Amino acid sequence: MAGFSSNDQIIQALSAGQTWNAPFGKNMQPTTVCVANEWHSLARGAGNPGADALFDTGANLTFIPVEDTTASAGCLQHGGNVQASGYNKYLLSGHAVTAAATMAPGTLAIWDIIGYYRVTTVTTTTEQATTNTISTRTATFTADDTTDIMTYTSTTSLPSNLLTGTRVRVSTTTTLPAPLVAATDYYLIRVDNSTYKLATSYANAIAGTQIDITTTGTGTHTLNWLLPRYTNGAGVQAIIFNPSATPLGAGTPNMSLNYTNSAQTTTRATPTVLPIGKTACPNSQIVYTGATGTGKYNYMMPLQAGDAGIAEINGIRNSTSYVSGTYTVALIKELGRFPISTLGLASERNFLFEYPSLPRIYDGAAIYFGWGSGAATPVSSAVSGQLNFVFG
Repeated sequence: MAGFSSNDQIIQALSAGQTWNAPFGKNMQPTTVCVANEWHSLARGAGNPGADALFDTGANLTFIPVEDTTASAGCLQHGGNVQASGYNKYLLSGHAVTAAATMAPGTLAIWDIIGYYRVTTVTTTTEQATTNTISTRTATFTADDTTDIMTYTSTTSLPSNLLTGTRVRVSTTTTLPAPLVAATDYYLIRVDNSTYKLATSYANAIAGTQIDITTTGTGTHTLNWLLPRYTNGAGVQAIIFNPSATPLGAGTPNMSLNYTNSAQTTTRATPTVLPIGKTACPNSQIVYTGATGTGKYNYMMPLQAGDAGIAEINGIRNSTSYVSGTYTVALIKELGRFPISTLGLASERNFLFEYPSLPRIYDGAAIYFGWGSGAATPVSSAVSGQLNFVFG
């Protein structure tokens, strides 16, 4: 049962105050009325939490990580970090409701947005390479040449989030533990929140076959990785949306990605039948969602057959010009959904009994909402509710 071994432990955690209740209320903020089957990010919508001022900023085609403390992020707060105290946090339950007749039926999705790539070169029609700086996340460590175990000595970048199979690199101020080499890809074997081992390949990491560390090295050693959460990419999906109040220009390009999957295999690609972007796509819309037909999808970009997630995006392409505007490719983890069928009737989810999953909420999680319209939905239509978290 995730981080709990019994229902009694959850009750004890709740009784001990190891919980956080987060009310929310968000408005739809597209520049035009939503049509049925369109999905929108609610990040720019007014309400609680407030509108983001993040996803239309940053260097072109460069990965930017997102955390709950990121300036101007506009994400839902969930009670702060708990892992340094030996706890794990989970989404236990929640509800969502709307008083706007045009919001029902519809679906509210809960996302952890891990990071994003902003695309300003929308007139380029060939694949554009991205920049993924693996030193985005760093933690210093010491090495034990008897047990092959590395121990974190800094926690600013939340290394307790690291998962087995994550691609990492190492550096040092003096001499690395032998036989480690700088600027070389290694793969992490998680031991616990504060220790790990390294492997020479993803397969070895999954098998638990670690590198034999023969010296401790000298100086200060640093571990580097890319994603702040879901660090090996398992379960991570991509969405493409307009983050700006300005609609994208006229164009209906095929949207495609080149990516590294969660098994750390490179040159993976979206399928042959590609998502088709909407012409003059408005503020907040996920560009390839909409009426049924070829090239129209649910909000997640389709992955190559057999893939279970995205570790990084290596190339982005719109096949014809979007003429003007910007779009954002975000890496997300869906935490749950609330289907709203009736005006004024709350959709409730218990993630322990009714929808057994207890989604993990990692330290730094940046929680946002997406909306799938079941009918035409006017601008500023509102949805509200509450998410309830427990840690132990």
